[in-house]
Amino acid sequence: MIDLPSGGIMPAVSVSDRRILLTLLAFGAEAGILAWEYLNGGVRSHHLLANPDLPAVSNWWGLLLIPLLTWWTMTQLRRRSERSAQYSAKGFAALAAFVCALAYGLVLSLLFSHGSTLVDYAFFGLLALALVLRLWHGEYVLGFVFGMGFVIGPILPALFGAMVALFSWMVHTAWRVLWRKVRARRALA
Repeated sequence: MIDLPSGGIMPAVSVSDRRILLTLLAFGAEAGILAWEYLNGGVRSHHLLANPDLPAVSNWWGLLLIPLLTWWTMTQLRRRSERSAQYSAKGFAALAAFVCALAYGLVLSLLFSHGSTLVDYAFFGLLALALVLRLWHGEYVLGFVFGMGFVIGPILPALFGAMVALFSWMVHTAWRVLWRKVRARRALA
């Protein structure tokens, strides 16, 4: 139980309860999007690389992908919070990362849907951001997929987001290894 400043008592919500709740909310949001699509002309499918010669992926797959991605994100957050004593600051940072990635995905999907030439810059901008931000964290991927999912479904943004996340992880890992070697050489000198 948690004592509130007003003198009341609120039951403590465990991390696993939050994970289940957010996963169910994500499932509900995706189901709502698919219901809207279904009632307005049918659930869409999108071709890989927007090429009709390549296979199409149905947005129905989002009912599986979005909850799994949410569960994975919440599991990652729990593990990071267990390693750090500053959970409240980490929780706010994770929420801010999610919201920023959501906004980036929404802007990118709007640019794409209007046929803007700025789409290329936004894609390369995401790679530039991967150099300085830890875009392999689940909150970034989930926010990006949610943001792009309104226009092109969740599967293709998840594939692209996974590639960007892998690139970001490789760059940051290489940087850490290089930094450790430089510090070790300085310590020896």
